[in-house]
Amino acid sequence: MIIKNLDGYSHYRHHYFSFTGSPFCTLVTLILILLLHVSEYGGATERVLAQPGKNYSFLMELDENSDIISQPEGIDIETEGNIYVNDIGDNQIKKFNREGILVSMWGSTGDEPGQFKHPHGNKIENADSGSDHNNTRNESENTRNESEESYIYITDQNNYRIQKFTTNGTFITMWGEQGEGDQQFSHIHGIDLDSDGNLYVSDRDQPSIQKFTTNGTFIKKWGSQGTLEGQFIQPWDVKVSHDNKVFVPDFGNDRIQIFTTDGDFISSWGTSGTEPGQFSGPAGVVFDSSGNVYVTDSGNQRVQIFSSDGTFLSSFGENGREGDGQFSRPESITVDDSSGRVYVSDTSNNNVQIFESLTNN
Repeated sequence: MIIKNLDGYSHYRHHYFSFTGSPFCTLVTLILILLLHVSEYGGATERVLAQPGKNYSFLMELDENSDIISQPEGIDIETEGNIYVNDIGDNQIKKFNREGILVSMWGSTGDEPGQFKHPHGNKIENADSGSDHNNTRNESENTRNESEESYIYITDQNNYRIQKFTTNGTFITMWGEQGEGDQQFSHIHGIDLDSDGNLYVSDRDQPSIQKFTTNGTFIKKWGSQGTLEGQFIQPWDVKVSHDNKVFVPDFGNDRIQIFTTDGDFISSWGTSGTEPGQFSGPAGVVFDSSGNVYVTDSGNQRVQIFSSDGTFLSSFGENGREGDGQFSRPESITVDDSSGRVYVSDTSNNNVQIFESLTNN
């Protein structure tokens, strides 16, 4: 007999009794089934995360001994190894070192400069590379020398704006307002930089990508509501690859769409489902130093890894709220190229989980 639980997983149960009808026997049968269920879910002493075909294992939670993070979303890493987490529960930006120790935090609830209402995405612009730990910036008028400061850009979702700070939390500038026009936002989510220092921002409810200079000058916009190429249903994030291709997790269409930096459609991959390479709400995307693509498959409670052309490589994670490596709606994701660690903002579980590679990618 197959019994299917609420999570959709099938578990096999054998009939231990060949007779029915007795209340006593029915009670005994129910008790045995309950005990078997507990032995499968509650009695395990060790959770095996590295299943066949998987290449990452759980290492630690970012703040496992302090519970400083209330509800994380955006996450990024600067070249020094510091991790920046947008905490939407506290409307703050929290900075940790590589060992997971809180270094500083800033922000509060409000609409003044330096205040936030649901800071969703973030992006670091490192002074030494001009962009981030994954990209090498071209020489241009936007390039700064190594003595200048690094910056962090925050999509301040419910204030309908982007705020720019130094990585020490000093406010620099902001732009944007509520609306559906250029440089206006409805529900901004993801943000990233290309190698020329241009910013890309995804707007979930005004399904589009907008492109700006790092000082907020509008450049262009593309996208609309729909299922055709170049259309979106809730573009959750936006990331620019090493070769300057713009990747957009098209959440409602269960696919990844890829564009040029001018917004021209290149290709897409992914379908709805639970099999490898399929999605149920792709939310975040990032790249490792080899160009592999990591996607938080939020509805399937996992991270999937692909080659740059969309070939499925592996995945890790499972549904749950208690165990290491279990997720409940994972969203943002980043990779530390110096250590190979993968950081996942597990928003509904109120933590950031860190994974380390079991193999050399």
